[in-house]
Amino acid sequence: MAGILLEIQETVEKYASIMAKISNFDVEVVDADLFRVAGTGIFAPFVNMDMSAEGYAYRQVLKTGKLQIIYTPGRDPICQDCPKRHNCTEEIEIAMPILARGKTIGVIGLVGSSEWHRNTILQDEGTYLGLIEQIANFIAAKATERIDQKKQESMLSALSCTIDHMEQGILILGSDRTITLANYEARKQLKLEILEGSQVKLTPTRDKINGQSEYLLSVAEKKTYILGEIYIPFKVDESYAEVLVFTRSKNLHQKMYALTAAISTGNIIGSSEETAALRMEIEKVANSASTVLITGESGTGKEVAATAIWRAGNRRDQQFVALNCAAIPESLLESELFGYVKGAFTGADPNGRIGKFELANHGIVFLDEIGDMPLYLQAKLLRILQDRKIVRIGSNQLIPVDVRVIAATNKDLKSMIADGKFREDLYYRLNVIPLNILPLRQRQKDIPDLANLFAQRYATRFGKSQCRIPPQTMDALLAHPWYGNVRELENTIEFMVNMSDEEGILDLDTLPRDFLEHQRRAAYKHDWSANPAEGSLPPTDAQTVLPLKEVERREIQKALQLFGESTQGKKSAAKSLGISLATLYRKTEEFSK
Repeated sequence: MAGILLEIQETVEKYASIMAKISNFDVEVVDADLFRVAGTGIFAPFVNMDMSAEGYAYRQVLKTGKLQIIYTPGRDPICQDCPKRHNCTEEIEIAMPILARGKTIGVIGLVGSSEWHRNTILQDEGTYLGLIEQIANFIAAKATERIDQKKQESMLSALSCTIDHMEQGILILGSDRTITLANYEARKQLKLEILEGSQVKLTPTRDKINGQSEYLLSVAEKKTYILGEIYIPFKVDESYAEVLVFTRSKNLHQKMYALTAAISTGNIIGSSEETAALRMEIEKVANSASTVLITGESGTGKEVAATAIWRAGNRRDQQFVALNCAAIPESLLESELFGYVKGAFTGADPNGRIGKFELANHGIVFLDEIGDMPLYLQAKLLRILQDRKIVRIGSNQLIPVDVRVIAATNKDLKSMIADGKFREDLYYRLNVIPLNILPLRQRQKDIPDLANLFAQRYATRFGKSQCRIPPQTMDALLAHPWYGNVRELENTIEFMVNMSDEEGILDLDTLPRDFLEHQRRAAYKHDWSANPAEGSLPPTDAQTVLPLKEVERREIQKALQLFGESTQGKKSAAKSLGISLATLYRKTEEFSK
């Protein structure tokens, strides 16, 4: 990890500057080699300089990985070997470690050179410690992403070497189906020496031979029928979107999936700082045996987070067993969780059945919608979490289980505790490691990543050419509140891919009607609020009655303001209003007279 902060120096300098502006202190960041990566104020002229001859406090932080506060710089024991100790100009210093993957990769220093700085820290030390720790965590998150990226690049290099020795043709394609990598066998079968950089067109013939799909592959003005499959690995970047394997081996799917899955750092997609912080939290807790409680609105991806914990942790080779507590009748929920013995109840399997906890032994049980679990089962779950033993229905035998429990809910469990609907002791037993997933509307930077991922996924699934989301459509997606969160976004993109033309452009015309109606209402309310005297009919006005022609004119005007007066905009406006394009043209001509 040496030098990792230099590789993200621009980001480090940004956070140092933010810290300095907020605190009115000078800030500097050094890496693990005591090289100054960023600095403000008195340190700004000395960025990109070696500090190994000084920086004694930082050296101690790098050695111990622990915070150091120097209340008397120059006189503190830590400064005894510093050549500048007799003429030190600093009055106080806070040195916070920057930790990534359990290693100290650098130090961020908050330095004050006046009595005011000293008194400020002494009066409100906790606030400043919290602030510098938060900035250190942000830098660590970016550094972790860069570490993962370098790891991916290394594994991709190894993948390239590996696939070149395979006997099947393999093409790795970018998001626009440009060939990023081709192995020797692919070049041999397609009779082309150079494939990298060429764009591929794949047209499914809808036939299957020996269980494999047939495609017409067009590349470099050559057309070839191939048998194979397209695999979508976990997203690395736009250059590695799909893997095309043309093969007759039934085992190659598993081999390629293992190689590409290993490249990914997780399946939590998004470039927002909130999602980066969530990935970092998951990385920290993945190997723990402690229970996790994931909270968040419906559709935010709580099961995705639970699966990421499993895949990143030391139980990834064991079972991950999920159970939705709200989807199973209360009378069957206990038997699903704990199993039953022969003859336990009427209608039971005569051979008995093991429950989810036994099935997940040494692995993970994911209890979704835990807030819907009845109280009597909550008591049994609490006992299992405490004793690590279960009893099947109809039996007295205690069965030891080694299971990590991850629970999730979109309900306010604390309110349910107050109402007597959820056990307080179970809440604290589950909430050892709390993870909260923010709604999509609070992490807008994730929307383009997710939208493009879903567009790619459904284009491949429906046998369409690569779908593209133009800027005006992306703007509309970014403006939507997404009360259904990621699930609503995925459903919307799936609908749009179904509605798209042969070119695969997901323009405004492909958006669902209720989406457009919401956009129209939002614009209506915004415009009326901004100019109620001249604007359209207020959203809720029981007092005013306007002629229908006037209402119609204003609605058409609002639709055109929202979607624009280009041909494409008029098509979208007409669709939103529920009229044909010809009718829209006729109406606008009438109103212009």
